[in-house]
Amino acid sequence: MRSEPATYAALLVLIALLVPLQRWWSVQILLVPMLLTIPGAILLRVLRIPGQVVSSFPVYVPCASIVVLFGAGLAVDLVGPLIDVVEPLRTTPLLIGLEVTCFAMLAASVNAPSDVAIQWRSLSQPARLAWPFILPLLAAAGALRLDNDHGNGLAIIAVSALIVLLVGAAASSMRLDEKLLEIILYVTALALTWSDSIRGDPLYGFDIATEYQRLQETITSGIWHTGHPNDAYGAMLSLTIMPTALHVLSGLPALLVFKVVYPAIYALFPVAIYGLGRRILSRRWAFVAGAFTIGQYAFAELAGFARQEIALVLFGALVAAMLDTKIARRSQWTLIALLSLALALSHYSTTYVAITVIGITIPIQWGLSWLRDAPHVTGAVAIAFGALFVGAVIWYGPVTHSDSHVLEVVQTVQSQGLDLLPNRAPGADLIAAYLQGNTRTPIQAEQYAQLIHASYSAKYPFIKPLADAGLPQYKLRNSPVPEPPVKWHFGYDALSLSLLIVEQLANILAALGALFMILRRNASVITRQIGLLAFATTLLLTVLRVSGTLAITYGQERAQLEGLVLLAIALCWTLQGLSGASKKRQTRILTLASGCLAVVLFNTTYLMSSALGGETSVNLANSGPAFEYFYTTAPEIASAQWLGENVRSGQIVYADEYGQVPLVAVTGMQQGLFVDLTPLTVNQNAWVYASNTNVVDGRAFALYNEHIASYVFPARFFSANFNLVYTDGTSEVFHR
Repeated sequence: MRSEPATYAALLVLIALLVPLQRWWSVQILLVPMLLTIPGAILLRVLRIPGQVVSSFPVYVPCASIVVLFGAGLAVDLVGPLIDVVEPLRTTPLLIGLEVTCFAMLAASVNAPSDVAIQWRSLSQPARLAWPFILPLLAAAGALRLDNDHGNGLAIIAVSALIVLLVGAAASSMRLDEKLLEIILYVTALALTWSDSIRGDPLYGFDIATEYQRLQETITSGIWHTGHPNDAYGAMLSLTIMPTALHVLSGLPALLVFKVVYPAIYALFPVAIYGLGRRILSRRWAFVAGAFTIGQYAFAELAGFARQEIALVLFGALVAAMLDTKIARRSQWTLIALLSLALALSHYSTTYVAITVIGITIPIQWGLSWLRDAPHVTGAVAIAFGALFVGAVIWYGPVTHSDSHVLEVVQTVQSQGLDLLPNRAPGADLIAAYLQGNTRTPIQAEQYAQLIHASYSAKYPFIKPLADAGLPQYKLRNSPVPEPPVKWHFGYDALSLSLLIVEQLANILAALGALFMILRRNASVITRQIGLLAFATTLLLTVLRVSGTLAITYGQERAQLEGLVLLAIALCWTLQGLSGASKKRQTRILTLASGCLAVVLFNTTYLMSSALGGETSVNLANSGPAFEYFYTTAPEIASAQWLGENVRSGQIVYADEYGQVPLVAVTGMQQGLFVDLTPLTVNQNAWVYASNTNVVDGRAFALYNEHIASYVFPARFFSANFNLVYTDGTSEVFHR
C-alpha cells in the first residue's frame, strides 16, 4: 500500500523537474499526459474510489485531473494577488499551486484502503494493441497536407480506414479484446476530430475563434478575473485557467492545446459511452453505442467548440458516477458533486441540458416508484441535480455575472413563445417539417436585404447609409456556394435516404428502448435509471427540435450529441433485446446494425461526397460551405490584426457573418461590430473588413433568424464609395 503513494510522490517530483525543461518538444509530449492523469489518480485515491472501478471506467482519471486543474488554478489565481503575486497564472505560481494541492491530497490518502490502488497494468496496453494509433497520425497528416494544398488523397485514405476499422470491429466485437475495442473507439474518434481541428491557420471554426481569443487574453495578462458581464466565454475555466495551466506548465503552444490536446480529451467521449454501456450491455452492443456516436455529423464538428469538448467528457463521467453502484455512497456523492461543479465551470449550455434532463428525471422517477419497484428518489441523482443547479446559479450569477444569455432566452420566449416548427412552409406536411427540424434554411438575397434594412432602421437609428446605397446596381444578388456535381444520382439519393431512415429509426428505437427499460418489471436498478434519464433526454430533444426559439439558443445537433450518452445505450439495449438468444438472429441483427453504421459513417464523414459528388467539408476538401464559412488563413489574420491596431474606440466595423471569425480571433472585437454587409446597412463612416471568401470568391454570408443568405459580395459599392486602406491580395480593409 505504501508503494503507490511513494510512486505518485516521485511522479510529482518528476513533473517539477521537467517543467523547467519544457522548451524541448519531447518534454512537452511527456508533460501533457502526466498533467492529465497524475492529479486525477491522486484525487480518486483521496475519494476512496476503488481501483477496480477506475480500471473499468478509465475516463474517471482525466476527468478528475480536470477537476484538480480547475481547483488548483482557480486557487492560485484568487490567492496570488492577496500575497502580491500580480500575475499568478505564470509557470512558477501554477506549478507551486499544483504541487501543493497534489501533495496535500496525497498526504490525506496515506491511510486509504488497499482496494483503491489502481491496477495500471490493466490500463496500459501491450504493444500488440497499439497499432490503431497510426490512424489519428494518418488523419493529422492528411489535414496538414490539405492545409498546404497538397490534395486530399491521404485524408481520404484515413477516413476510409476509419470506417473499415469501426465497422469491422463492430462486426467482430465478440472476438476482440475488450481493451482493443476501447482503443479502437478512442483512435477513430481522435482521427475524425483531428481531421477538423488541425485545419485552418490558426484555428478552424466559429466559436473557437472567440474561445482562443479569451485564452490569449488570459495568457497575456497572467491573471483571470471573476467578473465577466455579457461574456459567458470568459467565465468558463475550460477556456481560461485550464488551458493556460496546460500551456505554461507543459510549454506546449496555446494553439496546440486547442487544436491537439482538447480533441485528445474529447475523444474519450465514446469510450465513456462504452464504459457506461458495459454495465447493462454486452461488449458488442456497448461498442456499437460508442461507434454510433462517432458517426454523428456533430461529433467531428464539435472540434470548433473547445469548451464543450471538455464538458461532454465530464458529463459522460458524471452520468457514470451517478449510476456506479460499486462506489461507497459518501465517495460517490463527493465525486458527483466535484464533476457537477467542474461541468458548470466548463460550459453553460451543456450544464443547462444536464440540469433539465436530471430535473425531468426526478419527478418521473417519483411517479414511477408507485408503479414499479423503484426508489422514490435516488440520492446520487439528487446530488447531481443540486450541485449542477447551485453551481450554475452561483457561478453564472454573483461570481462571474455571465448569466446574460439566460436572461435573453427568457425574454425571447416571453416575447416570441416557443416558435414551433419555424421552417414549416404554409401548407407543408408536419412530418416533413419535423424531420427537417430547426436547421438553417436559405433565404433569397433580395429578401434578406429588405428585412435587414428594416431591422436596422428600427434598432439602429444612428446608422446612416450613403445616399446612393439604394441604387439598382447595388442590389444584392444570390451567390450559392458551388458544389461538385453529383456523379451518380441514384446512388447518392439512395445513400442520403438511407441515412435519414437509419437516423429516424434509431431515434424511435432509442425512445422505445427507454420506455421499456422504465416499465419492464424485472429490469435492474441501473437499467431503469438509464431508461429514466434517456426518456427525459428524449422529451428535451423533441422540444428542441420543434422550438425555433430554444434551437437558436442551443443547436439541436449538439444537444443530441450530449443526449447520446444515454440514448445510444437505450438504442443498443433495444437491439440487444431484439437479438435474443438465437445465434442466427444475433448474427442477422448485428449484420444489419453494422451495415447501418457503415451507411451513417459513409455519409457523415463526407466520404460519399468525395466519391459521388455533392456537398463537401474541410476534412476532405478545400471547398464547400464549411470551408468558406470557418476556414481562416494567415493573410486574413494579418489583415484582422492590422484593422484591430488602427480602429479607434467608438468606431463602427463591419464584416459578414463568417468574416468576423478572424477579427474575433485576433482582436476580441465585440462592441461596434456589425455583421450585415449590405449597402443599406453599412454606416457611411465605417470600417469594412473583407475576408478571403469575400475577396477571392466574391461571396458573402449573413444569418437572419436562422435563415442563411449567400450573396455576391458588394465589391462595386465599396470600391466606389470607400477607400481601400489595406490589402494583401486575399483580404482587404475599406474605410471612409
